[in-house]
Amino acid sequence: MKLQLCLFSLILVLAACNTKTEQKSSVDQSLKKFYFPLSELSADGLVYEFVDDSLGVAVDYWLYKTVKDNAGDLFLIATGYDALFEQRYFSREWVVADGTILKDYQFMQTDSATSRSIVTPAKIEENIIFPFNPTKDSTKAYRFRMKFSLPPDTAMQYDLVRDRKFDKFLDYDFEGKKIKAVQFSSTEYVTAIDRTNGGHWDINSEMIEIYAEGIGLVYKEKKGKGANFKQRLKRRISPDEFSKLKSNNN
Repeated sequence: MKLQLCLFSLILVLAACNTKTEQKSSVDQSLKKFYFPLSELSADGLVYEFVDDSLGVAVDYWLYKTVKDNAGDLFLIATGYDALFEQRYFSREWVVADGTILKDYQFMQTDSATSRSIVTPAKIEENIIFPFNPTKDSTKAYRFRMKFSLPPDTAMQYDLVRDRKFDKFLDYDFEGKKIKAVQFSSTEYVTAIDRTNGGHWDINSEMIEIYAEGIGLVYKEKKGKGANFKQRLKRRISPDEFSKLKSNNN
């Protein structure tokens, strides 16, 4: 159970929208420029290093890159690694006019007996990750939802729901400079259901995310039952630099 709760705390690039809003109720400008810089990530991509906000110690790494399929559709690929440089997550988002739509999300675990990677796909039920024109209406939230089970305890099914709202525009300090940014707040509900023995457990949290112009996600915070942390983006490095960092720490 402890492993599953830890995994929840790292599910940080996910948020969703399931409500269409009228133009008059949306924010005054498109938020696309605050999401990840899609054109900059079109070659090898960049690795984002997130650290504990208090200790400054690396907690995870995310490699972001964009690709196009044969039809010309653009996708943002994200690969997540833990502090020990082991791959834990994979996601693929389709970039459309109004935001990004999650097409795939997978959990990665290493089998201790064989050292082989176990891939567990999630069932995505509501799938828009980042709305480019969110509503100002504080009574409306953008919902993301997915269900999954994690080995070895596959009898336990998890239902994750995240209701997310646009908060405000702000300035964010990054690498000694003030950068224009936007803040979202979320309420996350996780229900764990034991399909063999019966019973369920609820894990609720409040979240804050900040996205900076030309960079993307720079800060994330979660408070609640089962997870409490504050993380910030320390730096962005190339995949080659990440490989060297990994080699030097092994």
